[in-house]
Amino acid sequence: MAKLSLRVNGKSQIVDAEPEMPLLYALRNDLQLNGPKFGCGQAQCGACTVIMDGVAIRSCVTPVGTAQNKAITTIEGLGNTKKCTKSSKPSSTNKPSSAATASTA
Repeated sequence: MAKLSLRVNGKSQIVDAEPEMPLLYALRNDLQLNGPKFGCGQAQCGACTVIMDGVAIRSCVTPVGTAQNKAITTIEGLGNTKKCTKSSKPSSTNKPSSAATASTA
């Protein structure tokens, strides 16, 4: 076992794993990131896809050792609600007024 440094979703993480172990296992088992899924195990279905240094890769066939010190983004890292500027709920001011509805009818 080796201590490997990963940068996942903008955070530095350390995993204790064999460098040959698939990155997918480190993400799911060690870091509890369940966005990437185990599908075919042969890099064909895409269920395990993550972004490593800006390139989509299949984490089921990528050794965790090759991901060391690279920027890895999982599906959990793609959506960050803190960066949103608009509310996900419509405000009452966005609803048509009854006068507007009546004039179009």
